[in-house]
Amino acid sequence: MKDYESIARNNHRNGMNCASAVYNALEDLNKNKSTAPIPRSEGGKCGTVLAAEKIIREMQGSEQDLAEFDRIFSEKFGSLKCAELRGLLRNKCNDYVGNAALITAKLLEKA
Repeated sequence: MKDYESIARNNHRNGMNCASAVYNALEDLNKNKSTAPIPRSEGGKCGTVLAAEKIIREMQGSEQDLAEFDRIFSEKFGSLKCAELRGLLRNKCNDYVGNAALITAKLLEKA
């Protein structure tokens, strides 16, 4: 499998916001690609979460796939919301970016 985690992390390090970094890292998997979501635009969710959810939806993933992403991400980091994640300070945004890309790629690989 392509190293989507590293691609997303590099996108973020090179100036993309969190949502764009994840969304663009997985562009070769997403044939229905449109535009990256705006971070915190839906209930304060982290941009990495919004990007992953959008990719899953665009790839005709199920509600179960969306719930599985949210479950894995929140178990790993403790929240789906940007303010809470940034307040935890135990992880950096680049970690959220890389992990969101990795989790999404693995879920799409199973589908």
